[in-house]
Amino acid sequence: MALLDARQLVIKKIEILRNRVNKLNKKPSLIIIRIGNDFASGKYVANKIKRCEEVGIESKIIHLEEDVKQEIVEETILKLNEDKDVTGILLQLPIPKHLDEDYLTNIIENDKDVDGFTIGNMGKLCLGLDGNVACTPRGIITLLKEFKIDIEGQDVLIINRSNIVGKPLSQLFLNENATVTIAHSKTKNLKEKIKLSDIVVTAVGKSNFLRSEDFSPSTTIIDVSINFNEEGKMCGDVCKSDYEGLINKNCNLTPVPNGVGQMTVIELIEQTIEIEEKRERI
Repeated sequence: MALLDARQLVIKKIEILRNRVNKLNKKPSLIIIRIGNDFASGKYVANKIKRCEEVGIESKIIHLEEDVKQEIVEETILKLNEDKDVTGILLQLPIPKHLDEDYLTNIIENDKDVDGFTIGNMGKLCLGLDGNVACTPRGIITLLKEFKIDIEGQDVLIINRSNIVGKPLSQLFLNENATVTIAHSKTKNLKEKIKLSDIVVTAVGKSNFLRSEDFSPSTTIIDVSINFNEEGKMCGDVCKSDYEGLINKNCNLTPVPNGVGQMTVIELIEQTIEIEEKRERI
């Protein structure tokens, strides 16, 4: 049992994905629409562009002003939908509150929806059909399989019910024959449920929300959250000073940083490549 550090897996996948891109007749193209100047969004976008360059994907940022009108964003997305040279479209979230996030997300063409957030792709996931899947849940399943952690038959607790993490992840775990419980802010007896779970996914967004004593021995803990502690250092929901204690309890744990966040970006890149591969098979 150990820290589930994603860095070596990402290095391995970059080489594999680069080879897949080289076999394509046309380089995949990822267009990222960024609205405003949110600092965190800027860092995430830069990381995505960097990974695109590493595997040979063409990428472009369309940076719109914070006060952009909804019609302009809509027009931008619709033009990209029609552009045959564009493989994937990503609307970087969050977007300013005066814009309708649900509407704008769902006018992205399903086949170009690299985030897997449209109603069409979410519906396909629920029905077990082939479609694009939210990248963080994809990355979690990939990471568990890489470290040969059993999923089938396991009791899984997901502390998150969002459309980005909790809901799609629950479907992926069901597809792997796990037994899934979703917890949220209204859940009763959360600590008891954590103790009874084989795999716990936490995406609460509160530093030091969970401590070593909250988990039973041999639990696999997937920490999705990216928080910053009082010293300004990145951390997850699980207290970093408790990592050693958790490993001593024979637990697996994704570290923050170098855990799920790394996987989210690489899965975005892989999904972009998959879209282009499907195009060439048609």
